[in-house]
Amino acid sequence: MFKRFLLFVSAALLLTSCDEPGSSVENTQLSEQNAEMTQTIKELREENTRLQEQVTFLQESVNEEEARTNLRETLNMTFKLMAAMESEDTAYIESVSSPNVEITSSRNAFVVRHGDSSYEADFIKSMLWDEFEFRGYDQKDSDHFMLFIARTITTKGSEGKIEYEFSFIRSPEGEWFFDGYIS
Repeated sequence: MFKRFLLFVSAALLLTSCDEPGSSVENTQLSEQNAEMTQTIKELREENTRLQEQVTFLQESVNEEEARTNLRETLNMTFKLMAAMESEDTAYIESVSSPNVEITSSRNAFVVRHGDSSYEADFIKSMLWDEFEFRGYDQKDSDHFMLFIARTITTKGSEGKIEYEFSFIRSPEGEWFFDGYIS
C-alpha cells in the first residue's frame, strides 16, 4: 500500500509540476520577440509621423513656389497689358487674352463673356507708375489666378483710389491668359 501511495503521490506531483519541455525558454523568447516587435512598431510609427511632416512641408513649399511663380508671371503680364492699353496695342492684348475676352478697338474696351453674362471694361489709361499699388492675389486653383491692384490718384481735385481685379486662366499647355478685369 505504501508503494501505491508513493506511486500515486509521485504521479500527481509529476502531472502538476511539469510543463512541456523548454516551455519556459519558449515563453521568454516569445516575450522578447513581442517586446522587439512592439519597439519596431513604435519606431515605424514615429518614422511615419516624421515622414508625413516632411511631405506636408515639401507640399507647402511646392505650393508656395508655384504661387510665387504664378504671381510673377501674371504681375508681369499685368504690367505689359497696362502698357499695351495705354498705347492701344490691341495685337498684344489679343495675343495674351483668353477666348472669353473680345477687344473693341473702336471704343478701346474689352467685352468679357462668362457663360450667359458679359461686361465691358474700358482700357486703363493715363496711369502713372507711382500711382500703382499692389493689393494682393488669390489663386483659386491651379488654373485660375487673380491679382488685386489699385491706382492711388493724388492729383489735386481728383484724389481717390480705383481698385482693379485682374483675372487670369491657365491654358492646357500651362500658359497664362488674361481673362478680364473689373474695377
